[in-house]
Amino acid sequence: MNPRPKIQPPRKFLDRLFGAVAIVTVLYGIFLVLQSWSSLPATIPTHFNAKGDADGWGSKGMIWLLPSIAIIMVPMMLLLRKFPWLSNVPIKINEENAEFQYGLIVRLLSVLACAVSILFTVLVYDTISIAGGGTSLLGWMFLPIILFATIAPIIWYFIAAFRGR
Repeated sequence: MNPRPKIQPPRKFLDRLFGAVAIVTVLYGIFLVLQSWSSLPATIPTHFNAKGDADGWGSKGMIWLLPSIAIIMVPMMLLLRKFPWLSNVPIKINEENAEFQYGLIVRLLSVLACAVSILFTVLVYDTISIAGGGTSLLGWMFLPIILFATIAPIIWYFIAAFRGR
């Protein structure tokens, strides 16, 4: 088995933009928690049903769960962009297609990091809003949006990767 070529695809503006938005959004989620901490009630919503209604409750310290997960996931996805040859993909990567395929992997990781950070921050916002007696930002639309935001980039990747073999 030949090892995959270890090359860096050219850095593209959109990938940098998605990465920057992901980082800023994670930081904004942390800011939201810090800003609202003193006004949060002792019990906050920790789970939402498909309609966007809170159906699980926990201590206010649980508000840190999503930002904590985002602090780990988003930088890891952005870091993996530097090592696209480590990705497990269904395309045989060789010298001829490496730059193109690695570019697609970098784009996928950039978009997913951005989507995850935005979705987690919206959940933090909703948790804070509902805990304070407000309403959900997206309500019942959150589930279809999260499914689309995570599945659509993966479908795009597979289509683009197989076309560019």
